[in-house]
Amino acid sequence: MKLIEVPVKVNASLRKMIPNTIAYLYGDSAIRYFRKYSLGNTSVHYVDNFDHLDVILTNSNRRIREDEIKFVCERLLPGQPISETTRFSKDEIESARHHKIRSMKDIVIIEAPNPNSGQ
Repeated sequence: MKLIEVPVKVNASLRKMIPNTIAYLYGDSAIRYFRKYSLGNTSVHYVDNFDHLDVILTNSNRRIREDEIKFVCERLLPGQPISETTRFSKDEIESARHHKIRSMKDIVIIEAPNPNSGQ
C-alpha cells in the first residue's frame, strides 16, 4: 500500500469535499488545517481542529478494509496507541445526522487526541 499526498487547490474546502461528514464532526467550529491523501481509490483526509486530530477515510466504490485503516493510522498517527483513538462508522454518522450518505459506499473516522492542543 502507498499513501500519497494529493495537492489541494487554495479555494478547496472540506465542507465542499465531504459536507455531511464535516457537518457531523465540526458543525461551525474552526479547523486549523487539513491534508488530503490517496490510498488507491480510498481518499484520506487528515484534519486538525485544535482539540483533536481526525483521519477520515472515504471510498465511493467499496467497503474500507481493516488493513487500510491500520496502515493509515500507523502513517498519520505515529506513536498514537489505537486504544486511545475513537472510531466512527458510516452507520453512526448517518444515524446522528438523520441523513443517508449516498455518495459514499463507506466512511470511517478515526479520532485521536491532539498532542499539540496543550491539554
